[in-house]
Amino acid sequence: MNAIRHTAGALLISLAAGAAPAIAQTNTAPWVDMESTSVMVGIGGQKGDGQLNLPNLGSNCVYPFKVSGFGAGIQVGLSKIAASGPVKNLTRLEEFPGTYSATQGVDATIVAGSGNISMKNNANNVSFDLASKTSGLSFGVGGQRLTIEMPLPPANAPRAYVLEFGFNKNWVNADSRKKLSELVNSWKCRFVNLTVVGHTDTAGKESDNLNLSELRAIAVQDYLIGAGVVPSRIRKDVSGEQNLQVQTAQGVRLRNNRVAIVTIQ
Repeated sequence: MNAIRHTAGALLISLAAGAAPAIAQTNTAPWVDMESTSVMVGIGGQKGDGQLNLPNLGSNCVYPFKVSGFGAGIQVGLSKIAASGPVKNLTRLEEFPGTYSATQGVDATIVAGSGNISMKNNANNVSFDLASKTSGLSFGVGGQRLTIEMPLPPANAPRAYVLEFGFNKNWVNADSRKKLSELVNSWKCRFVNLTVVGHTDTAGKESDNLNLSELRAIAVQDYLIGAGVVPSRIRKDVSGEQNLQVQTAQGVRLRNNRVAIVTIQ
């Protein structure tokens, strides 16, 4: 790798041959993977792909993105260069794309195993630290900047889901599972919280209805956790026969009131 050298305006990380790769991401914090392939002599790997991983939201919460300015400084033919690192201060998906600047000086060089390239979004406080996953080469950021493009579908799904239950029942039926599946597809990997409130109609004792409404809320909560939503994002509440969806006299059986309501916040 003696052909690798600095280019003007590029911030490089130098890793000795055989150096250990970046520490694997094992916690639930957000993190990124970046990779540039088919780096050619003199081009410097200015284009690449990446993934934003959000285990803090749920299972399989991964958003692909395109990155430019990654891998600058490579002056030899190379099939792949890769790096990864934790993401900080991210509270909305829309905050992640943009132009990032390095927080070190122009000529800073980080030797094998002693540090990372730190980058911060110019438009907000989102930042990440990159460490090489590939030993025996150097990589950098062109002109100390890289740009991330990550198109996002609009969050135009419903923000409330009403799930009905049979009389004196607390299991999630097929219709409710379909609604919950739609909820999970739309909201599991977004920076939102979910509130589940169980309800009953006015038939039966009030104390029994309060317990039944809790069992309904728990059933929905369990379904969401089983679908991969991080439990800390779900708040459970019980209403019993209070706050009816349809006002009725006492002792009236009505399916519209035997519900659990999930609200996206």
